[in-house]
Amino acid sequence: MDQRYDIFVIGGGGTGSEVAFSLRRHDPSLSICIAERDKFGGECNHYGCVPTKVMLHSAKVAATARAAGRFGVRVHDVSVDFPAVMARARAIIDEQSGEQEKPFLDNGIDVIKDEVRLIGTNEVEIADGRRILADKIVLATGSEATCPPIPGLDGTPFWTNKEAIWTPTEVPRSLIVLGTGAIGTEFAQIYARFGARVTQVEIAPHILPLEDAEAAASMVPALEEDGITIREDATSCEIHHFDDGTWKIHIDDGDDIMADELLVATGRKPCFDEHDLAAAGVELDDAQRPILDDTLRTTSPGVWAGGDATGDLLFTHVGGYEAEIITQDILGRRTPKDYRVVPRVTFTDPEIASVGLTEAGAREAGHEVTTGVARFEWNERAEIDGSTFGLVKVVADARSGELLGGHIVGQEAGAMIHEIVAAMAGRIPTEAVGNAIHAYPTLSESVKSAFLQLEEG
Repeated sequence: MDQRYDIFVIGGGGTGSEVAFSLRRHDPSLSICIAERDKFGGECNHYGCVPTKVMLHSAKVAATARAAGRFGVRVHDVSVDFPAVMARARAIIDEQSGEQEKPFLDNGIDVIKDEVRLIGTNEVEIADGRRILADKIVLATGSEATCPPIPGLDGTPFWTNKEAIWTPTEVPRSLIVLGTGAIGTEFAQIYARFGARVTQVEIAPHILPLEDAEAAASMVPALEEDGITIREDATSCEIHHFDDGTWKIHIDDGDDIMADELLVATGRKPCFDEHDLAAAGVELDDAQRPILDDTLRTTSPGVWAGGDATGDLLFTHVGGYEAEIITQDILGRRTPKDYRVVPRVTFTDPEIASVGLTEAGAREAGHEVTTGVARFEWNERAEIDGSTFGLVKVVADARSGELLGGHIVGQEAGAMIHEIVAAMAGRIPTEAVGNAIHAYPTLSESVKSAFLQLEEG
């Protein structure tokens, strides 16, 4: 063996990096190594959260400028300089992650910039054949886009989130987006506002299938106002890619859809293909996710998994939370994970934010459910701002009064959801939120209104 470490972290994204830095802060005596095959900062910094939010903000500025006449402001000749947008994205990424391995080295953490694979309970192998032993190993390998089993799709040059960000040098004239989850819907709005003709195709009965159905439905008019065509319940389709680079999707009981580009955003899976999980004693469930205990330890006692590698709750903020769960367990301070209150945000315009159970999910869990809904078309601040799409919806147990979930579609939903997050985390009585004074005129008055509706039954 070339070397031995106390801790070996595979993956230099947000979760893996935080594990390494946190362990170093808590116990400087530990020998730690982190391996990354691509870029430190991971998927979120380079191919997801950061560049897409840059693109979304530019798209919102363009849409706002085009609509300026509604507010008595005259703006002429609005156009999008796509290379300039992406240059700004690269500059922000470089500012956040440009130092790459330097912060690790400065903190006494060894770095391997290469492919590394788990090959045993306490053993990893580098691409050049060297092998390293470690007392404890953390799988923070991230996730990758999946290819759905649609006839004609496999082997074609469709876009995933990576290609949708960094491949085009100009905005395509037309784009088909397969999938209407957070990734698909964000990209659909980006490219529609940049000038592409966009069609979204969803196999589920409604868009944003993980969201509350009523909340998701309130987002449809906003997307349609951007010129996006939505095809829901497309349970059977076939794809054709032509020699000239164009695409056609044939949907049963529907018209053919033609486009210059195709983006597939139908799901993600943990990146485990290179690893010999069986040799390491790491078992997967039927969905090919690692079987984990309540501190994210796998079925192999010396191996943990966190972040997107868990295959569940694929959010950067959850990865950061899981990094500390893993760190504390490695240090012998067992802290069981708790996912009861996990907010999530889709950064479209308007934003979509939620926490806890949907109405349907609460009923499926056996609750007698009561809901409160306040639509932003009733809110004077929303009218002033010229954006009345969306709603606030809260879900509670009708018998106990316990708050089970909250859903917001609207401007600043990502910030507003945290009033509901705090109420759920503290198990605050719903009447306390409904009776609290909320400033006027603010969008948060709609949160108050939704809670008051709960009390009214």
